[in-house]
Order: sequence, then C-alpha cells, then structure tokens
Amino acid sequence: MEETLSKRERLILANQYDILSRLAEEEHEKKEFEDLRDIFTSGYTRYYSLATEHFLDEVNQEECNFVVDVLDLYRNLYYSREHSVEGKDAINENDVLFKGFDLKDEIESKYYRFYKFLVDQLGRYEEIKELIEAGKIESYNSHGFGPSMRKLEAMVAKRNEIINRDDYINRPYDLTVEEIAEILNA
Repeated sequence: MEETLSKRERLILANQYDILSRLAEEEHEKKEFEDLRDIFTSGYTRYYSLATEHFLDEVNQEECNFVVDVLDLYRNLYYSREHSVEGKDAINENDVLFKGFDLKDEIESKYYRFYKFLVDQLGRYEEIKELIEAGKIESYNSHGFGPSMRKLEAMVAKRNEIINRDDYINRPYDLTVEEIAEILNA
C-alpha cells in the first residue's frame, strides 16, 4: 500500500473498516477491523500495509491471456481426439489432458489461482471439473508433472499457427491427428 494517503482516502478506508467491525461476528475479526480503522484514522503509515498483507500478487492481462490460451489449447486437443476414431487410436488420452499448473512454483502458482478461479467461481471450462470428478485429471495442481512453461508456450504458439492456416479456417474446429501430434511435439 502507498506510504501516504490523502485525508479523504484515509476517511474512506477508516469508514469501511468501521462498518466491517460492526458487521463482524467473530471477536477477533471485530478487533482486527477496529485496529485497521484506527490505523487509517490516525495516519500510522507504517501499518497501512496491514490492510493488504493478505493480498496476493496481481495476475496481469498477459498472464490471464496465457492461462486462457492454455485452457483453450487443451480443450481443443481433448475434444479433437474425442471426436475422432483415428485420434482415439493414435493418441493417448493422457497426452491431451491438462495436468494443471504447479502450485509450488512462484510463477505457476499465479496461473493456478486464476485457472481455479475461472473453473470454480466463473464456471468456465466445465469439462475440467467433469474430468476431475471422473478421475481423469487429479486436480488443478500439476505437482510439477505437467509440461514446462516453455513447452506450454510452444504448444500454444503451434496451435495458433495451425488455426490460422487457410485449410483449418475452412473446416470444423477439430484438429486432425497430425495437427494434434504437431502441437504435442512442439
């Protein structure tokens, strides 16, 4: 949080924490909100950061786009394989299932949080939940067993190259077995 805030900003924050302290059911929450109210009322800049100590690092637009690109990639791979008799014979299902992002990796943990938010809270990529419930995917956390970030970037780039080809544009959205193999070997 900023080192200094205007009196107006401090008033807004102090009022918010006063309201929260009145609404809190737990005594420790009430005390925490009262302390924050008093910090902003009194202008104790050293402790402003207490208001944001539980905040996580932002996931910027580029990072959000990457997560969506990866999920779209795996959706495309999985359903293309599922809709093709040849694909089911030639490609191992496990190869087209997204393993998740590694929660223990500093960068991937940001992707993990956004990925889980998209699926659990926004209800996007419902097939992920279904695949987890079916036991085909263990969880949102890859535990380091998924492709590396470099590999995922290469796979996304290869898919983008394929879907921008003229022959892809003029046919249904399913990838061919050869295209799936190109992506997996990127």
